[in-house]
Amino acid sequence: MNELITTDNRESIQSNWYQSLVDDCNSIMVEAESRSKWVIVEGYHSLGMRILQDEPRMVQGGSTLRETLSHVTKLLNTKERTLYRAVQFAKKFPVLSELPGGRDTSWRKICNDYLPGHKEPNQPKFDENIEMQHECPNCGYEW
Repeated sequence: MNELITTDNRESIQSNWYQSLVDDCNSIMVEAESRSKWVIVEGYHSLGMRILQDEPRMVQGGSTLRETLSHVTKLLNTKERTLYRAVQFAKKFPVLSELPGGRDTSWRKICNDYLPGHKEPNQPKFDENIEMQHECPNCGYEW
């Protein structure tokens, strides 16, 4: 592959080093994206594990885990679903290395493929099985 490639500014470059540049840049981008997806997975797992660490304290005095986490989400300025899914994830996979697909996964795939759901419309539910699902009141579509 020693043919010449002409760029917009009319400089000629040899394609072997040009292809090497493109290949290296692609590899860097793919690796960075893969690492960033995994860091997000690790972060949500750590979040869930940390919440589970204090779960016994959260339910003392008759309070439910759902009620306590509802307050925590407000203090963290995040959505309840975020914390619920992190807890679901940590309960289902307490050992992160046992996650199907290993590092070749994303938070979205985990939420869509591995976390259970429930049938209460528009309201996250916290129970012993940490099941969560939403239903559209207009069409019945569940997510």
